[in-house]
Amino acid sequence: MALMSWLRRLGERESRPAPAERVLTHRESSPAEHELRDELAQDPNDEAAFDALVEIVRERADEGTHVDPLTAAPDTRVAQDHAVWALAEELAGKPSAWLPLIVLARLSLAADHEAAMRRLNLACERETSGLALTHAVAMLRDADAPTEAIAFGVAHWELASRDAEAAGEIIQAALETGRTEEARRLLDSLETAPPSLTATVESAEAQNA
Repeated sequence: MALMSWLRRLGERESRPAPAERVLTHRESSPAEHELRDELAQDPNDEAAFDALVEIVRERADEGTHVDPLTAAPDTRVAQDHAVWALAEELAGKPSAWLPLIVLARLSLAADHEAAMRRLNLACERETSGLALTHAVAMLRDADAPTEAIAFGVAHWELASRDAEAAGEIIQAALETGRTEEARRLLDSLETAPPSLTATVESAEAQNA
């Protein structure tokens, strides 16, 4: 999941996105950008297309970034976040969109936690195979909120069809908080579990024995 890695990099930032009108988009769209936008119009959850378009809008934001007179260095990080926010917000309005909601949640988590959680809940209501839940729980773990990651994951567990990858994120969150018994219960509820996940839980149990 390329976007998962990107979201984790994004999680290291704490700036809040500005409204969309502040995004610098002075350069005309390229043919590649038009093609990516067409793909996302059809499927706003296309991770590859979204990731590629994110790189384009980030580069465009860099071009329009002004130099900070105090540091003599462009504040590219904030400009890039503004641009990504505008892109995700544009796509999130589509009834089937869940991936843009995850991105918006990540960008707003530090500044508006309640709104971010509403976006995560909506994303998991729209996508019930477990993919959205995997992203959401991973995002909360990366934000140093493993307890909340567990609560959120368990709340959406049945809805997500007991997906093994989503379970892996929830189990890892449980282990991070020392809740080995809960990790075991989640593992046992899976019809099949990856050997690596089983080994991780068994190792934690052995250490606590």
